[in-house]
Amino acid sequence: MSEELKTYSQAAQQLGAAVNANCTDSYEAQVIKKKVLESYNSWAHSIYDRSFLNWGLWNKKIAREYEKLQFNFSALCPYQDIYSQLLLYYLIRPLIKLKYFNKRLLEIGCGNGIGLKMNSALLRTEYALGIDLVHKLVRNAENNFYSKGLVSYLQADAEALPLGDASFDIITNVESSHLYPRLEYFFSEVGRVLAPGGYFCYADIHTDAKQQAQRLERFVASRKDLQIIQKKNITRLVQASIYRRIIVAEKKFYQMAISLFGSDPEVLNKELASLAQAMGISFLPWWKIWVKTEELRPIAKAARNNQYWGGKKLFFYYLIQKV
Repeated sequence: MSEELKTYSQAAQQLGAAVNANCTDSYEAQVIKKKVLESYNSWAHSIYDRSFLNWGLWNKKIAREYEKLQFNFSALCPYQDIYSQLLLYYLIRPLIKLKYFNKRLLEIGCGNGIGLKMNSALLRTEYALGIDLVHKLVRNAENNFYSKGLVSYLQADAEALPLGDASFDIITNVESSHLYPRLEYFFSEVGRVLAPGGYFCYADIHTDAKQQAQRLERFVASRKDLQIIQKKNITRLVQASIYRRIIVAEKKFYQMAISLFGSDPEVLNKELASLAQAMGISFLPWWKIWVKTEELRPIAKAARNNQYWGGKKLFFYYLIQKV
């Protein structure tokens, strides 16, 4: 029996419920995870199977640093802009500067797998594993980026990793944990799987409902074997990426929407708003949300006037070491 796929806007609505959910029992957590899985499975059937699934980052200095590495990203995918690449680079930037190479890398929430493939090359890893809850995304990753003995992917739950203690030297997680219903389970699994001396590179969108950064700091404070090495507010860098993708390149954004949803005005108008929200339009300062394309003006107006779904606009970055 074929699975029933949701529209882009239906999937986005379900994810909104997951963002606001904090669970205390396993049954409720499984219900939330099922909704997340259904939503991303539907999106995975509609987007390009090598797409990044993050908001990206933009900063000239960081872009120049990344260019000096002379990484041939086009070998992985010829169609991506620079912004998601820079967010993934920023995540592991301190480790590259430390020359923390030839290690075992785990990405939790790997999506289509392209970020793991990129960072495994930049870190010259001994082995890299990507984990995601969504079967379709894992299949995309395996089909496109699997390399025997070097890079592989596994469908699994971030709150219950099927991995041995101290089995990875680097763990990354970007723009994913705001969907986890029991955040402390995730942090505990990271602490268990991370090897002594290893690093946890963590970045996400703050939500008032989840308070991930505050909960991470409480978790680290409760452990004698973890310490915060870096803590940064990268909100403006992420906003710069969103602004360039949606506002500066508004015509390209609109054409992308047509390629995803078709040109029927009724369908397009409904789905376009969800796409803009998923790509972060309401995370921008309201005074930056102005467009010239007539079809996008109602969406821009709504984003200026409506309350941002996450509460405080904050995108954080942490580098944690296990000692």
